[in-house]
Amino acid sequence: MKRFLPQLQSLAQRLPDQLTEADKAELEAIYQQCLETLDDSEAMFGYVLAKAMRKHVAGGQSNEHIYVQQFEIPQIRLFELLIQQLPLAALTQQCANALLTESLKNAEYPVLLDIGIGTGMQVVNVLRLLAQQNGCRVKQITVVGIEPFADAVRAAEKNFAELHLPFQVHFTASVGFVEKMTLAEIQALLPTHYDTLVVNASFALHHIQQAAQRETVFGHIRDLAPKAFVLSEPVSDHFEPHYATRFRNAVTHYGLVFEVIDSLDITNKEKAALKLFFSREIDDVLGHTEEVRVEKQYAAHQWLELFRTTGFTLEKPITSFGEIQEMNGAVLRVDLPQRYAVVFKNEEITNVFWAKP
Repeated sequence: MKRFLPQLQSLAQRLPDQLTEADKAELEAIYQQCLETLDDSEAMFGYVLAKAMRKHVAGGQSNEHIYVQQFEIPQIRLFELLIQQLPLAALTQQCANALLTESLKNAEYPVLLDIGIGTGMQVVNVLRLLAQQNGCRVKQITVVGIEPFADAVRAAEKNFAELHLPFQVHFTASVGFVEKMTLAEIQALLPTHYDTLVVNASFALHHIQQAAQRETVFGHIRDLAPKAFVLSEPVSDHFEPHYATRFRNAVTHYGLVFEVIDSLDITNKEKAALKLFFSREIDDVLGHTEEVRVEKQYAAHQWLELFRTTGFTLEKPITSFGEIQEMNGAVLRVDLPQRYAVVFKNEEITNVFWAKP
């Protein structure tokens, strides 16, 4: 990383509008040099940064080089690595799932509203964890999913249908973007009778492009009067419009993510596949124009301010999360004010918040 980073940082200072032809030639040379040695960790990071910068220069157009196909692995294995092997995801979900379970277990007819439910695998894990709780009072739970992709909703339906639990599970979903929904449309998804509402949003709300839209969504969640709103998010200010500043933030965040990946006991091909998964995010953060990019992560203080201005109170109802709170140098921190965090090399990589109106 050190070999290429100073040059790329210098070029980022002149993006998007001030690159000379010599700058463009330098960027292309870095890209090609990195491409020739993708098995090297520093070259891989240089490659994904240079690729995104080339994409920005070309107006959002980019083709994944054919050499990168050597690192393709089955999608199901990729998600298995993300959830089970990558400490950042595993520790974050361990924390969020425990908070969700704690918030649901004493209700008889709760509702779990999941924004960005995807294929439902996080909720499946929450339901299984709920079933294992001593004194769990749940008789029937309604899972309400909001998800932009219809294929994911169909997969979620299948995953919930295959569950065998000591309580009933009803699943309903709306295919669409939460920021385009009115409060009445969200309320219409809820059952007529329930005794507790819990809202979950896991790595979804940073995709909302406008700050005003985020305030509106948080306001809708507040007006639903949930017992708890559990939010999991990566920690880095990629909302920042200034390119060079956003570049520095992305280098810090994804550089640490790549270091964690390098520490895993998996094959080099699997490490590269995980890095290329995150390279799609980097492509969006650094490759797309302000108008179209959707990977607009907040730093912790920005989420905290959004909770404050929309009328939420942040609490930390759990202070212990079992035996595993450290993986490959990543640590689940429970001693930070108003949030939980997965920390690596003293940098917060992800946050989990528990809030109520």
